[in-house]
Parts: sequence; structure tokens; C-alpha cells
Amino acid sequence: MTMATQRLKFALGGMGVFLLVLTLVMSFVVSSTSQAFAAGKGVSQAHSAVAAPDAKTKKTVKIITKNGTFTFSPTTLKIKVGTTVTWKNLTMVSHTSTSDTGVWDSGIIAPGGKFSFKFTTAGTFTYHCNIHPFMKATIIVS
Repeated sequence: MTMATQRLKFALGGMGVFLLVLTLVMSFVVSSTSQAFAAGKGVSQAHSAVAAPDAKTKKTVKIITKNGTFTFSPTTLKIKVGTTVTWKNLTMVSHTSTSDTGVWDSGIIAPGGKFSFKFTTAGTFTYHCNIHPFMKATIIVS
């Protein structure tokens, strides 16, 4: 066996031991974390003390495919001043949420992605998708 082959066997052997130890440590951590959560301890307990966001100040517009075409749903959304609207892209292609008057522009919203904007003034806001200009919708803020 050459010296290079011996070094390779040693390195791989050392790597194997390292991976075995790493796997055992990770198994222990995952097991301990799962048990802590099952017992009601850990991170989940800290979150339970936080108040749930007010559903009245958060709304969602879904970007979907309906009847074979892309659309915003709902196409008209009525909200109060101070509401944050989140656009969620539920399609397999990219889209944008772009104000017709330049108030906001999401940039590209990748498949599965989202974009949020807080409406701080009353008015009627029309918007579209820059990639698919036939996609249009309206948000009415009072």
C-alpha cells in the first residue's frame, strides 16, 4: 500500500468517527428537544405568552390560479387604516404586487414567497402584477 493510500484510509477513518459522533450528538439533541416540547417546555412555552396578532390589522391576498389564469384573491379588499396586507404567491411562477401610483412595489415574489405592506392612509389603491399585467386588483382603505 502506498503512503498516499494509507493517508487516505486514515483520513476517511477519522472522518467516519467524526460523522458517527456528530450523528450521536444530533440524535441526542433532537430527542431532548422533542421531549422538552412534548412536556410543554422550551421555545413553545415562551411563545404562548405572546398575544396573538389582531386579525383586524392583518389581511392576506392570495396569488392563485383560477379558471386557468393568474389572479389576486380577493380582487377587491376593504380594510382599515393601519392594516398590513400580505400577498402570498401560491402559484408555480413569480409575480409582483405593484401599486398603479407607485405607493409600493413588492419586486419579484417567488413561488411560495410573500410580501407585506402596511396601509397608513385612507384611499383607493389599484395595483397589478408587472409580470402579468392582466392581473389587477383594488384595496380600499377607510
